[in-house]
Amino acid sequence: MTFGEILRTTREKRNLSQEDAARAIEKKYGIRMSPSYLSMIENGTRENLTVKALNALLDFFNLPFESALSLFKTTNPQNCLLEESVLYDFQSSQISEQELKALPVEARQMLHDFAEFLIQKYMKPTV
Repeated sequence: MTFGEILRTTREKRNLSQEDAARAIEKKYGIRMSPSYLSMIENGTRENLTVKALNALLDFFNLPFESALSLFKTTNPQNCLLEESVLYDFQSSQISEQELKALPVEARQMLHDFAEFLIQKYMKPTV
């Protein structure tokens, strides 16, 4: 089953229309989610989601990350999700400010969104 099919099945089991689900996701997570966008995800015409949108959908429908694996299908066996964590030498993987500026605006925004997602997910709130 694809991620879109899983979303549609879950939404329908909850007796939610695409409009109701999209509106609730927008309100709860503060991201733009239209019924037509949700429809494109469900029917598989939209597979490249932002980290925020994917996280919101998984959380809203209470789905495990594994339900979204169809979004990561690839023909290159080196581009796969790893089951075990891999330690990276952070010093050797640093990107210079010049390299960041050379990236397209969309790529810089995706990096920003992903960093924000990681901070929200893993940083402990200060009391």
